[in-house]
Amino acid sequence: MKKIWISVIVVAGTLGAVGVFFFSSGAKASAGPVVVVEDIQYPFEKGGGLVNVAVEDVFMGVGMLTGERKKEDAQTALTGSVNFELVSKKAQARLQVDQIRLIERTTSGEDGRIFEPVRIYDSAMEKGLEPELQFPKEQGKFPFVWENGKSDCVYFTFNDIPGDLTQADLVITYNGKFPGKKHIAYYEDRLSVKRKSYPRNR
Repeated sequence: MKKIWISVIVVAGTLGAVGVFFFSSGAKASAGPVVVVEDIQYPFEKGGGLVNVAVEDVFMGVGMLTGERKKEDAQTALTGSVNFELVSKKAQARLQVDQIRLIERTTSGEDGRIFEPVRIYDSAMEKGLEPELQFPKEQGKFPFVWENGKSDCVYFTFNDIPGDLTQADLVITYNGKFPGKKHIAYYEDRLSVKRKSYPRNR
């Protein structure tokens, strides 16, 4: 009698295992093909994910470009950021950003393709509110002016970065007017970046 029950249990267990196999296979098939996505980053060669630039009484924190790309896509949308913060809350400053570009750096060290952001927006605009920034030409891109003295984060988005752009320079061109200074000061920061990608399934 015991032998019969053991046989029944073994058969039931085998059928259950087969059922689980076919069910899991069917579930995978019905879920469709796995989409391979790459997390794309362009960290700074000196600074990693963030570079701090001191401009008189202002700190500019420049965040690395990030985005994601499906394996079959030829281009990637990338977003970076610039944070403005006054060192002294009593100080005053006016910074005007005239241009942000991503310039390819070829293997010989020369400039290659040039990419410009298609959109500039700050934290308020991201929430659907009026911008804390000023856009003197009302074009929503360049130039934009920060002079409210508040800490503010500005985002810039590129839509058309090709997958073969392995190294580049993020170039920010701007000018500043500071208390006690008679003349406007002009600046350009060129920050080197290298592409990194991290595949994941979705």
